[in-house]
Amino acid sequence: MRTLVVWASLILFPVLLRGQTNWEITQRQRHIQIDGFTKEWEGIPSLKLFREIGSEGFEEGDSQLSLRGLWDKENLYLALLWTDDVWDIERVRRRDAVWVTPDRRRRDRMLFFDFLKFHIRRSDYDYTFWLTPRVESKGPYRWHRLLEGLKGMETATAPPVITGRQNKNIATMEVLFSWREMRIKPKAGKVIPLRLILADSDLPETPLEMKLERLKSIRWRGSIVLTSSKE
Repeated sequence: MRTLVVWASLILFPVLLRGQTNWEITQRQRHIQIDGFTKEWEGIPSLKLFREIGSEGFEEGDSQLSLRGLWDKENLYLALLWTDDVWDIERVRRRDAVWVTPDRRRRDRMLFFDFLKFHIRRSDYDYTFWLTPRVESKGPYRWHRLLEGLKGMETATAPPVITGRQNKNIATMEVLFSWREMRIKPKAGKVIPLRLILADSDLPETPLEMKLERLKSIRWRGSIVLTSSKE
């Protein structure tokens, strides 16, 4: 049991990114085609998630992610450039999202693979979106959930539109969120609290119990700020 307690204290090596806490997303003026190619995103500032030098559990070449965003009155558009030296992609259905460790601790199963968590939370609103890249014949896998009201009642919503492509250790993705489905009214100056988690696993086809000491993640907490077009 003492061994399991020690495992529990080590299982996730989260890196909390410092520095940029506001992610400014400008109003769309260019055409965006959701096809997984990101050439039309050139010149758009990015939010970058990557390990800090010396971060426990991370090695040179491990996972990193660059995100770009645009918005209009109907949608939020994201482009992702995701790199990883070892891809570990598996489908995790929402009903299987919680995994109980041998010492009876509840863990997000998605953290045992290469997943991105996109999480907007206020006192009466909770939008959760988990996403993997497309790697070879796998993915992109995803699930989402929207809870509204102080009691957290679930609201039925359609999932975001996703396309993904991959070339060896580089995956590109485009995601289209509908403001209507997210129950958010966009306008310039609006601030949307956001948490991002980039989970990285380097042990494909390995039982979850064997991954406990090797899991790691990068976490960012800040806000999306919708701004008028600067293009």
